[in-house]
Amino acid sequence: MEELNRANVGRWAGQRALSTATAAIILIVVILVVGGLGYVGLSATSSSPVTKSSCWPTNSAACSAGAARSDVGLQVPFRSVQQGSIVPFTATLPAGETATSYTFTFGDSSTPTTQSTNTIQHTYTNPGTYIASTTALVKGATHNNWRSLVVITVTASYASQSAGNAPAVAGSILSNSSQVTGSPPTTILQQGQQVTLQGSYTAGPTNPLYALQAPTWSYSSSLTPASPVATNTTASASFSFASAGTYYVTFVGSAKASTGTVAYQNYTWSVFVAPANFNAGTAGSTSAVSTHKGLNVYELAPGGSNTEDPAIDYETVGYEPILNVYQTLIAYNGSQTGPTYQSYVPVLATCVPGSNTGANNCASLYNGNTLINGYNYTFVIDNHARFYDPGTGNSWPVYPTDVLFSVARTMAFATSPCVGCNNGWILTQALLSAGTGPLGSTSALHAALNNTPQNIWNSVTINGTDCPSVAMTSSNGCVTFHANGNGLNWPYFLELIGDPLGGSIVPCGWFSAPAQGAGIPYWTAGNVSGNGDHPCAAPGTAGYGVDWSTIPWTAWDTYETSGANPPFIGNVQWNMAGSGPYYMQNLQPALSYQLAANPAYASNPLCTWQGCWPAAGKFAQKVSVQWETSQVPGEQAYASGAADFASIPSTDVSFLLQLIQQGKLNAVSFPSISIFFFPYNFNFSMSGALRYTSNPITVPSDFFSYVGIRQFISHAYPYETIQQTINTKGGIQYGFNYGGAIPQFMANYYPTNVSWPSTNPDTNPADVGGAAWWWAQATSPTSPYYDPELASCTASSPCQLPLFGQTGAPDLDQRMALWAASIYSLTNGAVKVNPLDINFVDLVINSLYTGPYLNPMPFYTLGWAPDYPDPTDYVSPLYKAYGTYTENDVVAQQLSQSQFNASSCTAGGHGVGNYTYWSNLAQTTGIPNNCQGAAYAALQSAMAAAAVMPAGPQRVLTYAEAEQIANALALYTYWEQQNVVVSTAAWIDPTTYNSNVCIGGGGDSSWFTVQGNGIY
Repeated sequence: MEELNRANVGRWAGQRALSTATAAIILIVVILVVGGLGYVGLSATSSSPVTKSSCWPTNSAACSAGAARSDVGLQVPFRSVQQGSIVPFTATLPAGETATSYTFTFGDSSTPTTQSTNTIQHTYTNPGTYIASTTALVKGATHNNWRSLVVITVTASYASQSAGNAPAVAGSILSNSSQVTGSPPTTILQQGQQVTLQGSYTAGPTNPLYALQAPTWSYSSSLTPASPVATNTTASASFSFASAGTYYVTFVGSAKASTGTVAYQNYTWSVFVAPANFNAGTAGSTSAVSTHKGLNVYELAPGGSNTEDPAIDYETVGYEPILNVYQTLIAYNGSQTGPTYQSYVPVLATCVPGSNTGANNCASLYNGNTLINGYNYTFVIDNHARFYDPGTGNSWPVYPTDVLFSVARTMAFATSPCVGCNNGWILTQALLSAGTGPLGSTSALHAALNNTPQNIWNSVTINGTDCPSVAMTSSNGCVTFHANGNGLNWPYFLELIGDPLGGSIVPCGWFSAPAQGAGIPYWTAGNVSGNGDHPCAAPGTAGYGVDWSTIPWTAWDTYETSGANPPFIGNVQWNMAGSGPYYMQNLQPALSYQLAANPAYASNPLCTWQGCWPAAGKFAQKVSVQWETSQVPGEQAYASGAADFASIPSTDVSFLLQLIQQGKLNAVSFPSISIFFFPYNFNFSMSGALRYTSNPITVPSDFFSYVGIRQFISHAYPYETIQQTINTKGGIQYGFNYGGAIPQFMANYYPTNVSWPSTNPDTNPADVGGAAWWWAQATSPTSPYYDPELASCTASSPCQLPLFGQTGAPDLDQRMALWAASIYSLTNGAVKVNPLDINFVDLVINSLYTGPYLNPMPFYTLGWAPDYPDPTDYVSPLYKAYGTYTENDVVAQQLSQSQFNASSCTAGGHGVGNYTYWSNLAQTTGIPNNCQGAAYAALQSAMAAAAVMPAGPQRVLTYAEAEQIANALALYTYWEQQNVVVSTAAWIDPTTYNSNVCIGGGGDSSWFTVQGNGIY
């Protein structure tokens, strides 16, 4: 989604501000076991070593009656992972014992591995709860770890949802015969004992062509389920075990397409039944209690946020307070999102439109009405929700006019200063149509989305005919969105309205009051008096502006152009009042913010299932967040037990592992669909750049308008070296190589047949497509990629230019230094790149708000966290002409010049609509300099066609063709897809972290979901 802050790496919680890592993990790191009989660790508040029993629970029979040969330890830093993750295992023996071989059993029915070394890695491919064990051959005798078995929970990953066709599943152990009071049940049993298991769907498939099927069971042939209970989404049963051994029980989940194709996602438990007269046990951890109430958080985010106005904010740091203070109509409910109602829970709405199964669905609440009628989506407003004004202590209900006000502001700013520069494009693309109305395509401000007052009002109806009559008496009314932008039915509208950036509902009266001054012209601006602690009436109501039909089409133009740029409109850049679990108690721009529990907050009583927002009083009552310029204060606070969360960058991974081993921290990691890249500015501001650096800049401002230099620099990036030395630290993979706007693991849209650079630079100019080859081509007058500007660069008179990085991101500094050295070496000193750092806010402002030809950064780092997991959310900001990145990097402006649009390029039916031709050309001969403009226009056609296609092979193919063209144009250097690696104090339950790819996976924390021992 919006601009992604790179600096805030390694803390627990949150979207849009974390770290990187590998393809599929949710690593919950607990204390490392260093021996079969015990381990040495440190408590959360003391540095004195204490010996803890590795046999747990300590009052179990296993702790007093173990076999002498059960002395093997098994070190596993990640006790809960996502499927597809790589987990390291290390077997240990007491001092004086030496093994000739080790056998590792991972508990997932894979073949045990016997080897001479005591370390191994294993990948868990399916969700489940598994018992990992090891044996060691010592002087001919087999020793085991049966007294300290390791339980590993593998959760379903967004990356592994079978191209978006399968459901997400979860499992739990309800009880077992050996459970000790006060301890969680396991699947480690004695002969004749019983365990009760439950599996469930947590989300439906993201592909709307697949429908959920009722789950079933699969289990070892000797077993018989007892007391089975099943629904369309859950199943539970008890199993008894007469003999020793390892057994497998599987909850079988599936979804079926209309063609009959079935996609499966299962959850498996391995059950370890100990031999007779032997009591098996598990390796455990200490129980820590917070030394303070609330949450103390240290985020490495130099510069802080850009604004806290949800209609304008479009960066990762500002998103976090917005997520916690404001509410949306519906919210994402898990680790994935999709176009179907199963992926959401109601927040301000009483139900999720389209729902017809499960508890309190729309059909059951409103006499069979699912609240979707063609392209009309109706939301009924819950009458329990209330806004809260921290200045006065007043509260009042949420009404449809607040929804209209909120989305009208969002949509008003959708095209200023460019489409995609603010978040308004997300909703507006589905609700408005370009080129309609009196302005048509003649207005530079409105041509793309035509967000005039009348069009905005026409896209939303309050208490209209689609509102059920019962809703008018049992709730606060309805709002209906007409999601037919450009005459199309937008099937993923739920994804768009659930995004807090743009979809957050703010109080109309409070925003419009004089103190805030953020009202809407002709409706609330100047009409609201006092504190605004009350609802607004609809437009045209006495005292609330004129009827929308009488407003001039251009009436908001000044408002839109002046309000969407820093310092933004009114006084809501840093002031907040919402209906969410928290209110903003204090905010110091660039320094910190503090949240306190909203005394008027009430959870939605009609939301009764997984993912619903918590009841009042059931979460930390205070949150204090420091925006750090250095990770040192947060790390020191961790070490002293004063922090609940803090940023630990990958460069300090040894410190992270040390605190984990001491028992002070847990850690969590999981794959995200957040991406990082270096955009190329096709014509930068020379004077602006010189204000940042004392190094000479000897390249012309349009240096990156030529495709050869962009291809060369992209291939000069040392991908393999960086993957091994920076992306992977201490055995933890923080990121992985990817290519293109569409990230890996977002259904099956990531193209596998595009040759994105991923290896170290090729120094042989004879190897077509390598870095040295591109350099030779770009400097040869006979090449179609010839670049006369680059050809003038020599070792004696090098071309010098700055590369803009981000302060507070030491791993990024390492990458840029290696990249600059590679470029210098490959060009024999003819091109010299000089890295420099500026803070995150300045990066965002330069990239989004300076205006075409005024962006001072020739090339620079930023990233994108998902608004919603569909290719449109990525290709639009990165590729679309005059979009989020392309507007101020003047991509379309430069490529429209005649030198990049030779007449021969579109001859013979090779026009912009024939994007298949350009895709094939991209894969064969490449895109020459003089055809860049035509190829870029074809890229626009491919994106426009794919955006409105139904899910299926043709849509996948068209996006692959778009990526082929974009790859040949080398618009960006893509340097990392992020694995989130975050840490928590020992008393925090890391499983309560919101790992949704659009929230935690983007770097932000929903603090109200965090649970821990003593935090409230």
